[in-house]
Amino acid sequence: MAAGPWDVQTPNFCDSSFGVAAAALSHVAETLTERGKKLNVRCVLVEENQDAFTKLEAYAESVSRPGFRVDALGGQFVSQLPAIQKIIRDAGNSAFRFVFLDPKGWADIPMSEIRPLLNVRGSEVVVNLMTRFMIRFLEQEDRAESFRGLFGRDEVLPILDETPAAEKHDALVREYCKSLHQLCGFKYVSSAIILEPKSDDIRYFLVYGTNHHRGVEVFKTAETKAARLQDHIRHEAAVQKSGGQDNMMGALFGGEAPKSDYAFTLWQRYCGKAKRKVIERILAAPAQGVAFAELFCDAMAFPLVTPADLHGWLSQWHDAIELRLDGEKRKKPSPDHDDRVVLKDAVKLRSFVRS
Repeated sequence: MAAGPWDVQTPNFCDSSFGVAAAALSHVAETLTERGKKLNVRCVLVEENQDAFTKLEAYAESVSRPGFRVDALGGQFVSQLPAIQKIIRDAGNSAFRFVFLDPKGWADIPMSEIRPLLNVRGSEVVVNLMTRFMIRFLEQEDRAESFRGLFGRDEVLPILDETPAAEKHDALVREYCKSLHQLCGFKYVSSAIILEPKSDDIRYFLVYGTNHHRGVEVFKTAETKAARLQDHIRHEAAVQKSGGQDNMMGALFGGEAPKSDYAFTLWQRYCGKAKRKVIERILAAPAQGVAFAELFCDAMAFPLVTPADLHGWLSQWHDAIELRLDGEKRKKPSPDHDDRVVLKDAVKLRSFVRS
C-alpha cells in the first residue's frame, strides 16, 4: 500500500495509517500462531518522498521479525509494481494479497497498471476515491487522459459528462466499482462513505473489491461502526451550533436513530437505490429463487446500507416473497448458508419499489 501522506504524533509511527495496519496484521499473525495455525505475513509499503522513505525503511526494519516482515519500497507506486509482484511470487502461489491504495491523485493508480496485481482470485482491494477533488477537474480537457486511465474504460467520461452535478459523487463511485468488477474480476464490490465532520459534504469514498461474501460482511461491519461514529461527531457539532437543541431522527440507521440530517438523507437515498436493486434481482430470478448471499452483496454494495436494513425489507415483503432457510432452525437468512428468496407475487413486490 502507499504509505503517505503522514500525520503522526509518535516517533515510532504507531499512530500512522500504515503503523495501525501493520500492528493489526502482526496481532493476527501472533494470535493464529498461538492457536497452532502459522501465518507468514509480509507488508509492502511504498513511499515516493525520499526523506520520508528513509524513515519508513527504518520503521520496517524495527518491526520485522520471523513470520512477520515489512518491506519498504521507495518511488512511485506504479514504478514499484514489478518489485511488489516479485515479493508476492516469492511468498508462494497460494499467497493471499490485500491491497490498500491511498493515492495522492487519481493519476497515480491507472487501471491498466494495477490490473495485473488485482486480477487474481486470492486478492482484495480497498481504494480511497477522492471524489470531491475529482469533480473539480472533470471539466478540464487536460485531465481527460488521467481519468480514462483511472477507470480503464473510454465510455466513462461521456457518462460522467451527462450526469447532473448532484449525482456526480455516486456516478464516479459506480463507474469505478464497475471497472473493478469488469477489468479486475472482483465478484463483489462495495463502498463506504466518509463525510466532512463539520459540513454537509462528502469527503471521500472507500471502494472495496472481494471475491467472497464474507469479505463484504467484514467491510460493512467496519463501515457501520465508522458511520455511527461520524454521525455522533456531526450531531455533536450541530447541537453545539444550535445552542444545544437535540433533533433526533426516527428511522433505523444500523440499529440506531441517525442524528445528523445530512447523514439521514444520504442513508435514505442509498437505501432506496439498494432496495430497487434487490427487488430487480428477485423479479429476474428463476423459479427456484435467488441466493440470499447474492441479495446481501447487492444491497451492501451501497454506502450506509446495513444488514438490518435488508432484513427489514424482506420482513416487509413477506406477502410477496418466500424465505427458504437451509438446515438449522433460524429466523433470519444468512449469507453463510444456502438460503434462498423465492418470488410469490410480482405485482406486490413491485409496489414496494416506490415505498
